[in-house]
Amino acid sequence: MRLSAAVHRQRFHELTTLLFLALMVAGYSFAGGLGFVQGWGGGLAAVIATFFLVFKSRGYWLWMIVNAALWTYLFFHAGLPMLAYLQISFLIFAGYGAVQWGLHRARVGVNFRFRADVVGSMLGFGLFAVSVLVYWNQPGYRGTSWWWLELASVLTAIAAMWMDAFRYKLNWVSWTFSNGFSAPLFFHGALWGPFWTIFIYQALNVYGWIVWVRDERDLRAPRPVTEQELTEDGAVPSTEAVAS
Repeated sequence: MRLSAAVHRQRFHELTTLLFLALMVAGYSFAGGLGFVQGWGGGLAAVIATFFLVFKSRGYWLWMIVNAALWTYLFFHAGLPMLAYLQISFLIFAGYGAVQWGLHRARVGVNFRFRADVVGSMLGFGLFAVSVLVYWNQPGYRGTSWWWLELASVLTAIAAMWMDAFRYKLNWVSWTFSNGFSAPLFFHGALWGPFWTIFIYQALNVYGWIVWVRDERDLRAPRPVTEQELTEDGAVPSTEAVAS
């Protein structure tokens, strides 16, 4: 069975969940307790989420919720409030994205004739505006290089999540920028789980771009007309018509 088909099967999701939980139990017991679960667990959840996103599996949204839940407290504790609030935004938008993919299983792009698309776009813009307004007033931190890196990471991640919901392939570019802005913050804060796993899901970002571009090209490519399609109107085509 091809991997692209396997990731959409219920058994694959169940196995992934069991392996994740087993690793978290082992890590909690032998590799740092709750700190391991929040840091490395959140990073691993992001890796799993990105893997599912590559193949447009709705499991992506579930694992983004797991990632966001684990990293919310971690980033507050590490003194990165913007990234912490971003995780809360992810929790909200991941729920919307799951509904959007349920309503439209294959459509690419936003269409404002659909009410759900309007709601999602307003939600994305609202999160963007809140990120700018709320995070602007941070005396002693605002304007520093770390503040700009954190703000840039938040804004590009929100843009990426919006594009995820509508299956725009530029989401991979936006996630790449967000990862690039986040990496120095993680290294500076000695957040080794988020820092080292970022290289894994960044590699998946590159692979995801390749897969989505290929899928888009395949959808646009002309395909030969089959004999069944030629005879759907009840007429039996001649040999010459089928051959042409």
